[in-house]
Amino acid sequence: MQLFKSLREFMVQEDGIANNTNTAQPSHFNIPEIDRLMLNSSSPILEIVSPPPTHHASGAGKTSLIYLVIAHAILPPSFSYTPLYGQEAAVILFDPLHHFSIPRLVEVMFTLLKTSLVTAEQEINDDLKTDMKLVIRTALPHLHIFRPQSWSSFLATLDALPEYLLNDNPQHKSMHRRIHSIILEDIDAFVWSIRNTGTTVSSSSNTLGAASTQLTTRVAKLGKLLSCATILTSQSTTLSAYRPSLPTSWPQGSPVTRLAIRRVDVVKFAPAISVEDAEKERVQRWEVVSRGRFECWRVGVGARDGEGFVFRVGKGIEMERDGAR
Repeated sequence: MQLFKSLREFMVQEDGIANNTNTAQPSHFNIPEIDRLMLNSSSPILEIVSPPPTHHASGAGKTSLIYLVIAHAILPPSFSYTPLYGQEAAVILFDPLHHFSIPRLVEVMFTLLKTSLVTAEQEINDDLKTDMKLVIRTALPHLHIFRPQSWSSFLATLDALPEYLLNDNPQHKSMHRRIHSIILEDIDAFVWSIRNTGTTVSSSSNTLGAASTQLTTRVAKLGKLLSCATILTSQSTTLSAYRPSLPTSWPQGSPVTRLAIRRVDVVKFAPAISVEDAEKERVQRWEVVSRGRFECWRVGVGARDGEGFVFRVGKGIEMERDGAR
């Protein structure tokens, strides 16, 4: 218990430094576009929901946004006297579908470092590149990835997290870092197996409701225990509602922010367009596609029109904004 108290005091102290708690608006992710949409809480819950898979064959951008969040979470606040806006924390990631790629995360982290140095007009020589790789290697062990293959093993892993993180003789290197977030990728991957445990349509619905309660109870408990954020990604059950199939609901008063996310569509060719005009538009269309643009906006209770942002996916993940941070 004494160990937990000292770790919690450390997390609170570090959180105050990294998030500048003297300001009116806390910064949970150090990504302004996301932070301004979040409910004010020491343990916020963020749902990121994409359209149904039938709506768009390609990715909707959820995991790309997760790469950016993790990069900011585990990188240091600065590098080579240049601000990075990293939080030097630790992240717990659940990846049941094995979608998460460490090489891709490294690419995103390297791009963040490079962009910061270029913005500061620093020359990136071989020695600096070596230092950049060292910073990334130092940060990566503080991302802890679990890949449960069943609902029961997923719940068991959630239950075991406090012991894993707070043990007297931890088997990980993040004991002296605060926990930034618990990320549950593709949480809807378990829905099919959960529903199959019910013998009728009615019992399947009840089973899914019970599973939702099991999930939200654990998430709320862990969030408060670790003073960290929780992020869940999933696909929507319908195109219009942007509601995940799991969890089905949250307890009243839970600090939940739901973001809808989708790829920015390329406008179709107009009817009866000439060959010359089609060729001109083809070039413009390819430019839009190659930029990999995605839009993300807040939905649900309290959401207002225009609350959102657009980001581009290339070697890194870049927010579309008028000026620098």
